[in-house]
Amino acid sequence: MDNTTQHSLPGLIRKVLGSPHAEQVIKAQIIQLASQNLHVPEVTTALLEVLPQTKDKETRDRLLFFLSSLNTSRFTDLSALFDALILIFQQEKDRDTRTALLYRLQESLHQDSRLAPFFITLAANTQLSEQEMAAVQDTLSTLPAVTEDIALAALDKHRNGGTLLQLQALTLAEKCPVWGEKIVSALQPYLDVKNDKDIRVRILRRLADAKLLDTAYAPLIIQVLRTDNESYMRAQALLALQRIRPWNGDMVAQVYWSSVQDSDESIRQQALRLQKEMPELSNEQLIQMAAALAGDRSAGVRLTVLELLKPVMRLPEIRNTVAAAFSSHPGVFDDAEFNQLTDMLAPYAGRDPEISNMLLDGIKDLPNTAQRKKVLSLLIGRLKTEQVLDTLLQLFTKERDESLREILFNQVKALSVARHPQLVDAFCTELTEPGSPFRVTCAGILTGVAELYPQIPAALEDVLLYDTERELLRICLDGYLRPGVEKRFDVLLSVVRNEMVDTQSRQKALDAILKLNLEAGQQDTLTEALAGIKPNTLKTS
Repeated sequence: MDNTTQHSLPGLIRKVLGSPHAEQVIKAQIIQLASQNLHVPEVTTALLEVLPQTKDKETRDRLLFFLSSLNTSRFTDLSALFDALILIFQQEKDRDTRTALLYRLQESLHQDSRLAPFFITLAANTQLSEQEMAAVQDTLSTLPAVTEDIALAALDKHRNGGTLLQLQALTLAEKCPVWGEKIVSALQPYLDVKNDKDIRVRILRRLADAKLLDTAYAPLIIQVLRTDNESYMRAQALLALQRIRPWNGDMVAQVYWSSVQDSDESIRQQALRLQKEMPELSNEQLIQMAAALAGDRSAGVRLTVLELLKPVMRLPEIRNTVAAAFSSHPGVFDDAEFNQLTDMLAPYAGRDPEISNMLLDGIKDLPNTAQRKKVLSLLIGRLKTEQVLDTLLQLFTKERDESLREILFNQVKALSVARHPQLVDAFCTELTEPGSPFRVTCAGILTGVAELYPQIPAALEDVLLYDTERELLRICLDGYLRPGVEKRFDVLLSVVRNEMVDTQSRQKALDAILKLNLEAGQQDTLTEALAGIKPNTLKTS
């Protein structure tokens, strides 16, 4: 072949093989010509380009057979070769041809990292023929090496698959020389109790047999110990946990929990033996355990952690972290956990302002009345009320239980309103609330400072206008008649007309009216009101 023909051969390949009108004989001659000139640049590239475009089966099969038989050194771009073969596989309907393509791709697994994920994906394809699936399984079983990426791809693809697919993914993962944090995380769905027992056992044995387990494995193993119904699985998990180094707080808490809470006696004994091997936790690890208290949702684990922390509550950083965990999510603790926690903090309530404040702050989010009452009983009498007054008032305002409101009210009622003006609004609210049991007490407190705060006269007026309780009206009137309080004619007249009020108080109200500069209309109203009162009941001079 002359040089001109050699240089025009790639174009000729594209023109003839890509044409639906060219005769089979010509196409066969072009393929034969290409086989004799593989040294010509772009010949293999041109063949790969026209392969997907070749529609007639005879030429397509001949071209595919030819390309598949070539040594990969003939191709300048291997990715283009494998892309073409994969594309043809996806388009091809003949099962024998598809199977042959799979075995051809198998030969090049080591040459393109994309091929292993391709076969992994195919393994989940239920439309493959028996021969095709055999080719896929054979390929996966003979992978020369499994990288972390390949293992992750298999685990992710088949985590929700059937037992066979999960076993296949696990087999691939087992070929990965190192199980890092990503693989451990990807294995977690496989340890779900709904999956096949053999799969879960294989994973736990691999973990237990590992020479250098680190704390990345701990969450996976702890999940099994807490959730798996099979005692054999939990026993294997405990063996795996034993191999992890270094120990952390979560692992220690789990061993203690298993020694007490596990339903199987042999596992409880196994956990008790393991306790003897546990190292003493550092302060940092203990603080980490305390900080995670409110976040752990497993039944009984919080109580176990509290038992572990109890001996070290003398350390300020430990008890402060415990108090902070309570304050952040107080409602998550059941009664046993709550009682243990508050008993541990009780000695420091009142002595440590930070702990006292956190306990008080947590009360507002406690849904259980008995728990709120217990915290209050711990704190009341130990606190300096002035230092936590705002918090106490917030609790008092929000609280619905009358017995707790009484405790809170009794704690603040003795304070000076003049020194603590924030009490005024709370007491005024109680005074004007008809159902409040604290009205008389609030009236007595507010009366003495009625002229100091503008909201007090308004509250007194509300009582004088609408209430009938004699003692309450008498106290409120005394406050309303203080020299510095501006008085309203209609309020005083309401007292004069109110026959439920004692005569002395009605007389005081009338005397106060007579000292006002009354308008003509007001004088007429007063005269009319007095005319309706029994003679000699009130004096106008």
